[in-house]
Amino acid sequence: MLNIQSNNFLYNYKILIIITILLFIGFFATSFFSYKIATDLAKNELKYKSLPLSSDNVYSEIQRDILKPNLVSSLMAQDTFMIKWMLNGEQNINEITTYLSTIQKKYNTSTSFLVSDKTKNYYYPKGILKEISPNEKRDIWFYRVKNIVNEYESNIDIDLAQNDSITIFTNYKVKDFNGNFLGATGVGLKTSHVGDLLKIYKKKYNHEIYLINKDNKILISSKDTQDIQNNSFINKVINTFNKKDISTHEYYKNNEKYVLNIRYIDELNLYLCVEAKEGYFTEKLEKTFYINILIFSIIILIIIIFTILYIKHQQEILKDLAKTDKLTSLNNRHDFDLIFEKLFNSQRKDEKDLTILIFDVDDFKQINDKFGHIVGDKVLIEIANIFKNTFRDSDTLVRWGGDEFVALLAKIKEDKAYKLTKKLCENISSNKTLHNLLNQEITISAGLHSKKDETSKEELFSKADKNLYKAKQKGKNIIVY
Repeated sequence: MLNIQSNNFLYNYKILIIITILLFIGFFATSFFSYKIATDLAKNELKYKSLPLSSDNVYSEIQRDILKPNLVSSLMAQDTFMIKWMLNGEQNINEITTYLSTIQKKYNTSTSFLVSDKTKNYYYPKGILKEISPNEKRDIWFYRVKNIVNEYESNIDIDLAQNDSITIFTNYKVKDFNGNFLGATGVGLKTSHVGDLLKIYKKKYNHEIYLINKDNKILISSKDTQDIQNNSFINKVINTFNKKDISTHEYYKNNEKYVLNIRYIDELNLYLCVEAKEGYFTEKLEKTFYINILIFSIIILIIIIFTILYIKHQQEILKDLAKTDKLTSLNNRHDFDLIFEKLFNSQRKDEKDLTILIFDVDDFKQINDKFGHIVGDKVLIEIANIFKNTFRDSDTLVRWGGDEFVALLAKIKEDKAYKLTKKLCENISSNKTLHNLLNQEITISAGLHSKKDETSKEELFSKADKNLYKAKQKGKNIIVY
């Protein structure tokens, strides 16, 4: 029976292991596919929505910044005061500097200027900045404006009047009343505002944004420009880019995947690049995936631990049931046989003294016939309780079957075993519970035998059984040993 219980125990564990593995596989597979779907959605969101949206917003903001200088420069170029002042020989410099200073303050620009084609003077709010020359590289813009078909141009350039800070200029042609070219005027707006705008979008969307000219030089950026300057992929894209397109590209840098959206800003002759590290947008999903796996593993481990404890508890209950008599809760014959085998063959000195006690209830059949089996069972239960309370905790007490009981008494001399048995008889016969059940005295007959020269446990048991038979023959309520 113990082997069967052991096999059942191992079988339960095997089933538990299989169920655990299946749960892990099922949960991991479900989580993994959910993670893959979520990452694919995040990548598509980045590539087709987030990056283009950021590019559109930045482009709109830049156009708005350019629109204001355009309007101001247009008003300046058509201002009759400026035209007449230039036609009258540019005599009073204070008049034009006051005018330019007023424009700068009123419209909150970083600079305002007027360059005369006749005198080549570069006027700004503080006076004459310089005299331009076609041989000066920094003055090429003026001759370009003079020869363009359009009335104005916008460009990003360094501002000599503002310590060479990078500035968005709007350069407007100034013409006399007959349409003849007189010079160029306009205002400048520092790119720091655009740079701040790029940083805001970087913080909001975690995109890197930068403006690059046709020579692959970064003019405004939300990050370290040197890092971008050395990006051969972006340089290659710009060199082959169709200015009418808005395109999205994917590339790898330092073993990480990046997504790049690029468009051309015609007003500034610059390329707007919006770049994002794909891993940033899948990192949270990946962390969530691993956290879910960890949480599930912890839950499964907790369930396994509780299940193992529960199985062990159930096994202990089964073991108890396997060795316990259901009615009286005494040991049963199976458990008795195992203990008897061990004690009989024991070589320990303190276990050489071994006594078998066998007793049954006198006239128990008549009790059943007269009072019924339910009352008979109550009698057996009460006798079992008296049996337990009379003998030692170390003794093995067994319900052998029906109204027959056995005690396996180790480490005890025969005379002492007899005294315990006699006390048992007295306790049963004087028990009030039994008397109230039957309204009569209950007695037992007992046979005792201590181990001497017996060669087998069966022989020892048989001698005690024969003593019980002798007690019955002598008139019951007797102990024979």
